[in-house]
Amino acid sequence: MELVIYRLSEVKTKRQAKEFLKLPALLYAHNDESRWVSPIYNDSKSFFNPAKNPIIKENEIKRWLLYDVNKHLIGRIAAFYWKKNLNTKSPTGYFGFFDCTDDEKGAKILFNAAAEWLLSKGIKNMQGPFYLGGPGFFSGSLLRGFFEPVYGVPFSPPYYTDLFLSYGFTDALHHKTYLISLKDSNQWKFIERKAMKFYRDPRYRVVTYGPKDCERFSTDFTLVFNKVWTDIPGMAPMTQQRALDRCKLLRPALNKKSLIFLYYEDEPVAFLFTVPEIHQIVKKFKGKYNLLNRLRLWYTVKISQKITSLSGLIYGVVPEHQNIGLEALLMHSLKVLIKEGKYQYNELKINRVGSFMPGFETVVQQLNGKVYHEHEMYQITLDDDKIKEKRELEFFPDEQGLNFTINKYDEKPNN
Repeated sequence: MELVIYRLSEVKTKRQAKEFLKLPALLYAHNDESRWVSPIYNDSKSFFNPAKNPIIKENEIKRWLLYDVNKHLIGRIAAFYWKKNLNTKSPTGYFGFFDCTDDEKGAKILFNAAAEWLLSKGIKNMQGPFYLGGPGFFSGSLLRGFFEPVYGVPFSPPYYTDLFLSYGFTDALHHKTYLISLKDSNQWKFIERKAMKFYRDPRYRVVTYGPKDCERFSTDFTLVFNKVWTDIPGMAPMTQQRALDRCKLLRPALNKKSLIFLYYEDEPVAFLFTVPEIHQIVKKFKGKYNLLNRLRLWYTVKISQKITSLSGLIYGVVPEHQNIGLEALLMHSLKVLIKEGKYQYNELKINRVGSFMPGFETVVQQLNGKVYHEHEMYQITLDDDKIKEKRELEFFPDEQGLNFTINKYDEKPNN
């Protein structure tokens, strides 16, 4: 039996901030995990910069790092909450950017850090994992389908599920990524028939935006997104500036007509945002998105056109227009654009599909979509006495005032 000591540190210095961003690369390299794709470091870094992210400027966030006895970095976590949530009956906060070695005790320390801080702010519930890096729509922990991830969803190792459940988390939201063939079929003909009534209705119109239209689309995107997604666990409110930044970030990867909007009497009511499945390219960047890598991405997408798969990053239909068939109109409009643009895409992997959007889930299933990934958002009710009990069993202050944990392990800690 070996004595294992942990040290938990709040991220305060530039060096710690850098370690926070680099930890996933170290962790997955140590585990020889080739399926993981690094997010863009500058994008993740910008999320924690109040000058570049109004969500952080207007709310509160904390980050922690966990080290083992040999001072090796083995875990990280962030906790944050929206100040407006404090006025609700049961305020909810969030944890995210969670990564850890296969170490139940170490994970518990990280979860406790997030939970204690949120409790101190008056938060009663905690949900996660919640990510705001990458394209801006990451949330959940991978539950099934441990393939190389689709662009727009997170990858995590199988043991994360055990870490969440052993701490006491329960399911909050289950969502899936579906793989849909874009080849002509009877299923697509059926979707076309469902869409035809809207093509004939003069109150509805389909508008497509491309890479040069980021400024034009950002206002309408923000409006629809916030009506659709802000009450769904794991989704942050959208701002027009953040929508504009997301579009500009992805501009080298966008097709001429990547953003499909539906308008009802000139009011935006739905959208579908797709990009080429660029993870195979982005993976080679190793987190760096410099001018050379931008050019590599642009050339692969726009010139060589070797990518044959599309990623459906995000979609939305405002509540008052859901479940009347607009979901079929969105999908058929995409099919038409692919054919008219003579693109070589033969499949679509569409993210964040679940029972919370029944109309879209129905259309995806009618297209004979196959489940590719399954992700889970978790939640837990924060109880001060229970967390204090867990902490007293694990922590003691050393003579320098640092927090350490002692546990006995049958195996050596991950280095």
